[in-house]
Formats: sequence, C-alpha cells, structure tokens
Amino acid sequence: MKKNLYLNYIFEFLLNLKLTTLLWPTFLIMKGFTLIDVGICESIFHITSMLGEMPTGIISDLYGRRLSRLLGRLIDIISIIVLIIGQSEWMMYLSFILSALSYNLESGTDSAYVYDLLMETHEQDTFPKIQGRREIVIQMATLLATTIGGIIAGLSYQLTYGLSILVVIISIFVLMQMKEIRNQHYVKTHILNDMKQQVIMSYQLIKEDHQIFYLILSTSLFSASLTTCYYYLTNYWTELGIKISSISIFLSLENVAAMIAGTLAYRILKHYSQKKLLLILPLGIVISMIGIPFYPISILAICVMAFFETILYIAMTTFLNEKVESHLRATLLSVLSLGFSLVMIIYFPLVGLIGEFFGLKIAYITLFVVVSVIYIVYQYVIRKQYEKIS
Repeated sequence: MKKNLYLNYIFEFLLNLKLTTLLWPTFLIMKGFTLIDVGICESIFHITSMLGEMPTGIISDLYGRRLSRLLGRLIDIISIIVLIIGQSEWMMYLSFILSALSYNLESGTDSAYVYDLLMETHEQDTFPKIQGRREIVIQMATLLATTIGGIIAGLSYQLTYGLSILVVIISIFVLMQMKEIRNQHYVKTHILNDMKQQVIMSYQLIKEDHQIFYLILSTSLFSASLTTCYYYLTNYWTELGIKISSISIFLSLENVAAMIAGTLAYRILKHYSQKKLLLILPLGIVISMIGIPFYPISILAICVMAFFETILYIAMTTFLNEKVESHLRATLLSVLSLGFSLVMIIYFPLVGLIGEFFGLKIAYITLFVVVSVIYIVYQYVIRKQYEKIS
C-alpha cells in the first residue's frame, strides 16, 4: 500500500506538471483567435467533460483504475499534438475535446484509487490526511509548472508544449509500476448494459441520500468561479502591461496558498461540522472574489480563493468517499466533476463574452455579482436541508 501511495504521489506530481496550464489562452490568441474563441474552447472542454464524466468513471469502476488513467495519459498526448499543429478552429475544438476526455479518465479515479488502497489495510480514516498531502504534491507541481512554463514560453511556446508531451510519457512509465485495482465482484455481460446499471445505481444512491447531491452542488458552484478567474487572469494582467514572467510568479503564490491549505485541511475537517464547512468555505471564495478585478489586490484575492477552494475540495472528496462503496466510487466522484463542468459551461463563456465587449474588469465584477446571488440562495437551501436532518 505504501509503495503504491508513493508511486501515486510521483505520478500525480508529473500529471500536474503541466507547463502550459497558464499559457493556453495566450497561445490561442497568438494563433489569431479571440477571447470569445477562448471561451468557446473552454466551453467545449466542459461540455465534453459533462458528457464523458459518467462513462469514464464507469470504465474506472468496472475495468480498473490504472487502465482508466493510462487511457487518459495517451489521449492527453494526442490532444497536445493537435493543439500544436492545428491552425483552424475545428482543430482547436478537437484538441479540447480530447483534453476533456483525458481529464475525465483521471477525475474521480485519482481519489478512488487512493481510498481503495487505504481500504486494503483498513486505514481509510487517514484519507483526509493523505488528500492533504496529495494536494501539497499537486500544488508543488503546479507551482513549478507555472514558473518554469512561463520562463520557457518566453523562448518558445512550441517548446513548452513539446516538453509537456515528454512529461506525460514519463508519467506513463511511473503509472505502469503501480498496482491495478479492479472491481472483484464485476461479472462482464454487455458493456452498454453494465454502464446503464452503474448509472441506475448511482442515481438511486443520490436519490436515497440527498447529502451527496448537496456535497456535489457546493463544490461545483464555487470551485468553478476560482477556475474561471484563474484562467482569465493571464490575459487580464497582460492587458495591464504585466510581463508573463511576473504573471507566472503571481499565480505561483496561488499554489503556495493551496499547499498551506493542504497542510491544514485535516485539522480543519476534524474541528468543524459538515454543515459549517458547506457554509463557510464557499463564503470565503465569494468574498475574496471582489478583489479579483483590482490589481494588485487581485494577487492576494486569487490566493485566498485558492486556500478556501482547496479545503472545500478535500472536504467534499472525503465526505463522498465515506458515503460510497468501491464499485461506485469513481462513478460518483465523476458526478462531482460533471457538476463542475456544468457550471463552467456558464461561467467561462460569460466572462469571455463580457470581457470581449466591455473588458475583463467588468466581466470579473459581473461574475462576482452572479456568484454572490447564487451563494445567498445556496446558503438558504443548505440551512433548510440540515434543519430537516437535525
């Protein structure tokens, strides 16, 4: 178990060493696309992700965690190649479709793999602590990727994408050293029928336990606001005349904040009830959003958002894993990503559209107003739900 956990740390470090995470919106604009095109590409990513989350989660639950992750890495390589060589809009769309499928095959499976490993030695109570460590590893990788990617992009964007392919290939070698985890009780009949049964069982589980729905809802609504702010900040700060190397440093501070959150998450989950976490963590994200349109306050704001969002993610994945059996774990965690994608389909193009016509500052203010209204309704619903339970 420990060997596979350590290998998983290495794999997830490489997985998140994405040198182009910060750069792709600027890269598309350099290719001649507009902010609206950037928004459409991100929407295509999340529409594909929305459609692909359940099927890919089912692949993981029925056919194996490692197989799902391997397919994800191979598809990721193809998506990067298409993005580099593509010049037309349809090629960009294809790249983002493939990228979304790659993401789908990993999302849900990552946490499910760790939880299943811990269950083998009856150590699942340590899952929040492991999630915190994983988050530190992920943020360290993202921090290095943001910094190094920005420096290399100053020389060549194509070189940055080429090195990204090399990192993915290395991650595959690490993955193949890891133990496969399969559903021991699965008896293969017909693949479409198997997938149908997984969907039915997942739906029944959510229907029986409404808390699962609210856990998914809380993460989806507010994590998407951080992601939207993060991706457009590169273009926003560039418009203000800030160099890409400086932007890389500013956004790396967001990763430092998330790493701090990862170290504190286990203690916070021990001290606060589920209801308080569902109310306070999203509120922290919403309040910090008001600083995003105003530079240099936006540097601090994105860090505070990352701090609260990291703890929110760790809390929600912990709660969901505790409620779900192994044969449905990746499928239900994929529903979490599906909810996130649904919200991103609205948030991301909205900011891109308003940003194109009125500027990104106005777009960020609009997003803050929208998310604030959502939180007002959200907290009312959550309070009512927990009043029924108590």
